[in-house]
Amino acid sequence: MDLTLPLESLRYLQTNQAFLGREFLTWLWYHTESGRHEINLGELGIYKLYVDDRLVLSSSSGSAHEQALRGGTPAYAAEALVALQSGKLVHEAKFILQDNERQWMWSMRADDLSLRSVRLPTVQAPDASTHMQARIANTQLLVDVVETLFKRYLEVRMSAKFTEELQRIQDWMLSKHTNLG
Repeated sequence: MDLTLPLESLRYLQTNQAFLGREFLTWLWYHTESGRHEINLGELGIYKLYVDDRLVLSSSSGSAHEQALRGGTPAYAAEALVALQSGKLVHEAKFILQDNERQWMWSMRADDLSLRSVRLPTVQAPDASTHMQARIANTQLLVDVVETLFKRYLEVRMSAKFTEELQRIQDWMLSKHTNLG
């Protein structure tokens, strides 16, 4: 029995399941702003999370162009709000994560949610081995934070409370409109 999927089926799944990545990045943007950028991840700690200087929004229908915003604070730009209101979701974003002592920066695309252009916290270490261990630990912590956030999103997405979450996101969009206008 051949259990492999035809190439067309795999392309269909990849194309039509990519919405989860766009929804996750959009939810993450909403979540950072609605919580005054503070996220409590239990055992992992409490962090500040910001959308940095790159935000790309695109339509899931493929009929509209993408809206790429760079520089400054694109999450607060009127163009970002207009793109959201027209039904576009985040396709790519650059984030900053901070705790009391460290800062991470990275970009993420909705297609595969891989971490790109990662900048780790500066490490002061007495020797190369300790320095490398600290960089590995900082990398693992960033991966754990993003995985925890994605798990939280999926828990909400698959629950009966997702309708309530959508209403909160709409309210957030309205408050962005009020703050811009």
